[in-house]
Amino acid sequence: MNNYSILLNGSFFEGEYQKKINKLNNIEIKTVYVFDHSINPEIKKLPVYKIMDALSKLDKYERNFKIGSMVLNVRKREINELMENYLNPLMEIKNFNLGIGIGDDKYEIQKDIYDNNIEEVIKKIIANKNYEENNVNLVIGGSSQKLNALALKYGLGTNQWEGDIINLLKKIKVHSKVKSKELNVSYCTKDLSFDGKTISQESFEIIYVLSEKKSFNKQIDEIEKQCLN
Repeated sequence: MNNYSILLNGSFFEGEYQKKINKLNNIEIKTVYVFDHSINPEIKKLPVYKIMDALSKLDKYERNFKIGSMVLNVRKREINELMENYLNPLMEIKNFNLGIGIGDDKYEIQKDIYDNNIEEVIKKIIANKNYEENNVNLVIGGSSQKLNALALKYGLGTNQWEGDIINLLKKIKVHSKVKSKELNVSYCTKDLSFDGKTISQESFEIIYVLSEKKSFNKQIDEIEKQCLN
């Protein structure tokens, strides 16, 4: 199974983004993800897409890859807005990879934080009829023990943003013993040459994080040359 995926940089949809989508269609990747930031996390003066706008543009294309969020911050919006304008519409997309998290201050200060309980959000997602009917894959983003425990409790995927490979391997070992709906563990990395071949688990997903500091074409060519052949 092909478990190589890509997380789009904030300014991806500037200019002739259709050509970029066509290039992604011509390589063997599993999922194209978008993030949930209000400002560009890498170069603040550059534009950044809005998560729902970005997913709408991707979903309009006849594509050879799935689409997903990595991750949607469940504390960034009031609970009714979160469910009605974000989570429920996303679950209408077949085979959507729904990554959710609680956010942090690493790339931008979280000014308006709502007291949404992530476990209650998980329950609402699972109870939605489209969750099963459209084969939505729910992934919990974050490295805390609490979030990892929730992923294990509900048999969900978990995502790690960079970090220690040793700890990642330990996490994979734990999750491999739990019957998850689809993927167990995914790993976001800016190292475009990391192919994960030292990791034996078949369901391990590598998500390459595209940078603003290199051209899109060069990054995709590097991923294809180093990891997809």
